[in-house]
Amino acid sequence: MPTTIAEAFAASDLTRKGVVRWGTKLPTSEPGVYIVSLTEFLDSFDGRLAEAPLAAPKFERWLRARSQLTLDGKRPTVRLLMDRVRNFWIPDEVILYVGRATSLSNRLGQYYKTPIGARSPHAGGYFLKLLSNLDRLWVHYAECPDFKKAEGEMLQRFCDHVSEDSRRSVRDSAHPFPFANLEWPRGTRKAHGIGAAREAKKKMSIAVTPGSKVIVPVLALAELYEYETQRVTKVDLRRGRIRIPSRRGSLTKTLFPQEKRAVSVVLRGRLCRRSGIRELDPTASGRGCFCLAVCCEKPSVRTTFFWHRLESKELSASVSLTRRE
Repeated sequence: MPTTIAEAFAASDLTRKGVVRWGTKLPTSEPGVYIVSLTEFLDSFDGRLAEAPLAAPKFERWLRARSQLTLDGKRPTVRLLMDRVRNFWIPDEVILYVGRATSLSNRLGQYYKTPIGARSPHAGGYFLKLLSNLDRLWVHYAECPDFKKAEGEMLQRFCDHVSEDSRRSVRDSAHPFPFANLEWPRGTRKAHGIGAAREAKKKMSIAVTPGSKVIVPVLALAELYEYETQRVTKVDLRRGRIRIPSRRGSLTKTLFPQEKRAVSVVLRGRLCRRSGIRELDPTASGRGCFCLAVCCEKPSVRTTFFWHRLESKELSASVSLTRRE
């Protein structure tokens, strides 16, 4: 039996907080989960479609943007690529994508503006960008602190209730995820056969003094450990600081020890040895930000940074800072 929006949220004991049209900014920056759907209603299958409403011009744009894109190892035509994506449509379902976010408004904003073929700011669920009715889709959302667990429970509920007819009709019956969910759990992907669909990850080399106990950024883990700071301004650069959000729901400050101490920071590949941070309270919910003083020569980055942390008890007091391209 197909899954309604209400049933998906109920799988993790959640209640929908609200619903907006695709492209509309969510009114909450709290952590949580969201569903992109064909319907705005909680308990209805109104709006479901027998076939995927694919837009050929979007596939043409995708192929132009990704000259290395392949289908089963070969360069496809627009028609072949459309046929492959079409085979993952589930005709009796209204849920097209289930996602999670440390900040719902930020994540959906990133999702909206990422063009097909791009890797950042958020390339997950890119099948949605190929639909002709994208601006008529709905985004349902719910706030919750354990969003990873909630997402898993919602996706499990969906997969367990895909009808037998639909399971037989999709190309990869072993992984009957919602149409635009291409991987779940991490490392388990739909067998769509599409290669180089997005920009390759940018490699970076870091010069670190041996024995410095600095955590080197590992870009492959960026989706697991990414924490946003405030946008870096000219004033921040002049004062040598990086501002860390203190709003409730921000996870960035949890990377740091609660007591005042020195931390090691890598800024654009350069080790900043003399760094210090004010005492942080990870449970605080006040507005504003905390400041990390960074001492380095000629700082020149004027954009948003992201923190990447490797889980290690030995190095838990050290962090790395890189720019996400």
